[in-house]
Amino acid sequence: MKRDDTAADKIVAIALKLGAYSAFGLIIVGLLLQPVTRTSNKITVAGLLVLLATPALRIAVAGIQFFRERDWPYVWVSVGILAIVALAYTLGIQT
Repeated sequence: MKRDDTAADKIVAIALKLGAYSAFGLIIVGLLLQPVTRTSNKITVAGLLVLLATPALRIAVAGIQFFRERDWPYVWVSVGILAIVALAYTLGIQT
């Protein structure tokens, strides 16, 4: 992303806001429904998963922006970081 490209910065900011606000909403709904229903734990866990996936979403959005700009070194860095995050997630589930 070029330093003067505010449109790309706005897209990344929207991705971060979307992830954070949706995670917050799911967690609050899950906590409010806890006395009423048994599925509230699943809603709360979904909120936590969305919160954990938000940084990976940010990396993916930035990688797509780099791809659109044909900034190949940063595309490969984004792909590498996503691979590391996916590997850490996979190894973390197995333990």
